[in-house]
Amino acid sequence: MIKYCFILPYATYLPKQQVDTIYVGIDKGSLDALKQGYKLDYALGDFDSISSTSFEFVKNNVKKIIKLPVEKDDTDTEYALKYFNDADLVTIYGGITGKRVEHLYANINLCLKYKNVIFMDKYSMIRSIPNVMEIKNSDYYFYSFFADENSVISLKGFKYELSNYSFKYADNLCISNEIAASSAIITFSGNGIMIMTKDDSEE
Repeated sequence: MIKYCFILPYATYLPKQQVDTIYVGIDKGSLDALKQGYKLDYALGDFDSISSTSFEFVKNNVKKIIKLPVEKDDTDTEYALKYFNDADLVTIYGGITGKRVEHLYANINLCLKYKNVIFMDKYSMIRSIPNVMEIKNSDYYFYSFFADENSVISLKGFKYELSNYSFKYADNLCISNEIAASSAIITFSGNGIMIMTKDDSEE
């Protein structure tokens, strides 16, 4: 399996690096990752949000830099997904929180468009809903599902179960569910996203 990890600007959490993963800093995320001691295989972006001094620092500390034009049709993240199209799995840190809510919406669209993409931060995971998925021993507490089109979903082993429910676009019925058994099974047809969130109670 070919695995990539993209690091976006304002990533609030970075996991321990793995030897079997290719690491790519996206635009200012490259600078953020390097400052936190990460080693990057690539840095990709238009780098219009960092100074020339910071850009030189990035260039001198990554194996390869891919400089993009400022004016382009794709976001830096989608350009990277197209560029590294040999990936079986792309885990992306950042892109869930930050100052630009429109980028969150764009990133959700990427999950719908690229089924091998998972967005993560310290508390949440966003990914497309697979046709069938079993969940055991999860670190997550809440499970929310959203349909991008008219779909069908079944949930077994959850607090609120469903059987062949006609899941419409913009239907909010499937928000904040919880696992109520030793394992839970999702069966889904259509196109949609799943958001997994850790317990939000006060520590």
